[in-house]
Amino acid sequence: MRRAKEIKEDVLAALDEVGDVPFAAMGFKRSKRSFSYVRNIRDAKQTIAIGVACRPNYHPGAELYFHPAMQIAMKPVTESALRLVRGNTMLLANAPDIIVNQPIEFTAPKAEYVRWFASGFKQIEQRVAEIGEFAQRWVSPLLDQLTTPDELIGVYETADDRLSKQRHWYLYIAAAHLVNGDTDKALTVLERNLGSPGLRKHFSVAFDSLKQSQ
Repeated sequence: MRRAKEIKEDVLAALDEVGDVPFAAMGFKRSKRSFSYVRNIRDAKQTIAIGVACRPNYHPGAELYFHPAMQIAMKPVTESALRLVRGNTMLLANAPDIIVNQPIEFTAPKAEYVRWFASGFKQIEQRVAEIGEFAQRWVSPLLDQLTTPDELIGVYETADDRLSKQRHWYLYIAAAHLVNGDTDKALTVLERNLGSPGLRKHFSVAFDSLKQSQ
């Protein structure tokens, strides 16, 4: 039985061999011995992290399960969101720099859902190549639409179902409107999505911030 360290070394080797080229074609770079691909585009820092779980108990016999995730950071929106919640990072899931954080599988239609299991270097290499192809087909087109505060607002307004929308998502959308100086639209976002009595109380600092700005 191979140790987790050995398995992860195989993953790094596979990223060197078959991962870097397709991700570079999308504008992503990976530091040496890193499992993450990163690109800076317009106002956004976008990351695709190649997560690995060794010997998953939900798939006996497999050495590892790949669980790649996409993350989006957007400094102007984060700064605006922190002002909106008056520094209460708990309301931003204690990770104010990360606006989007979800499995890359969510970007594809359900019929295209994939799970990446592997055992041995050959399969690891095949899965890495498949993840690169998946990212080019499904992930990159979405990330290309999430590079500025205005584009973030646009994805919200079209109710794009490729994104996981937790409650703090709406704070970031409101914050994006504030970047544009539009307090009324920011308040509308909160009223529409966090306006029930319980949620309004939980996020009262954000509502108060906006009302005081009007």
